[in-house]
Amino acid sequence: MLKALKMKPLLLIASVALAGVASAETVAELHEKELNAIDANNDGFLSKDEFNAFSDYAFQTMDEDKNGTLGLDEAKPFLDIKQFQNVDRNDDSFISRAEYDAQMENDFTTADQDGNGQLD
Repeated sequence: MLKALKMKPLLLIASVALAGVASAETVAELHEKELNAIDANNDGFLSKDEFNAFSDYAFQTMDEDKNGTLGLDEAKPFLDIKQFQNVDRNDDSFISRAEYDAQMENDFTTADQDGNGQLD
């Protein structure tokens, strides 16, 4: 589904999202090539479905040991310690899939300032 790009730039988008995307402007500042890779239907917008598909891809890619959680070592290339702690809501030193999904949902909602279900 995603176009062939290096994994790091794509995961940068995930780290921006996990860090708490404050506005659609933040998303717009990301490199157009990476955004185009996520925009599966090439309409110039990121729908909730496209965002969720990328979010799933990013989690699976970051979860190197495939145990369903992100440890600090797995997240380190993408999140600083403060960001990691903010997503790790139960303070167990792992980001569970539920914690990750909750953060990504919150980030999408925050970035979708006009509430139209897509990021411009």
